[in-house]
Amino acid sequence: MVQLLEYASVVVPSIREYPHLTPELADSVVVLIVARLEAFFNDLVSLGTRHREDTLRKHFQKNGHKDARTCDLPTLVTLVRGRVSFENGGKRLDNLFLLMFQCSVWPSSDVRDVVLDLVLLRNLIVHNCGIDWSQDSVVPAAYASQFRAADVLSVRRYGEFAVYSVDHYKALLFVKDATLNVVKQLQYLEQHLVNNMTWAEDPT
Repeated sequence: MVQLLEYASVVVPSIREYPHLTPELADSVVVLIVARLEAFFNDLVSLGTRHREDTLRKHFQKNGHKDARTCDLPTLVTLVRGRVSFENGGKRLDNLFLLMFQCSVWPSSDVRDVVLDLVLLRNLIVHNCGIDWSQDSVVPAAYASQFRAADVLSVRRYGEFAVYSVDHYKALLFVKDATLNVVKQLQYLEQHLVNNMTWAEDPT
């Protein structure tokens, strides 16, 4: 994450000279931050599986994975990593953390909402080319309606249709705020998972 901040600080000044590159900068930074964040959570739960192996095996066996009690550790890790998801308000990820680390994944609802908006912005960019639309009282917007607080979209109306697109300048401002919240997230996890290891099971 520190390297991404350094990257942004180096590249952003060049936007003054090449303002037409603002969309590429905003899109790439959003995608990179979310990719790194997902990879971080996957690595974290993979390592945590070794310390909570018995609890996780019992949990997955109880919830329909009959082989979880006897499968090898890499297979168990794969099951656990499959729970790293930001869908539905990140509930699956939060439930996994409550089970594995005995704490919520989120330090606060404010940080949660910013992170989820960041992930949603990434999905809009990657899966919908940064564009969304709705039709009044007929078809709701697939992405635009899901943002919790982030002001990152511009909208144009064509009669009953509304077309939403990423405002890349607003997106860069949001990324700055989101990055600070991600740092809060990492500090919180360090305090609860690294500085306090009471969640770890006795390997004996």
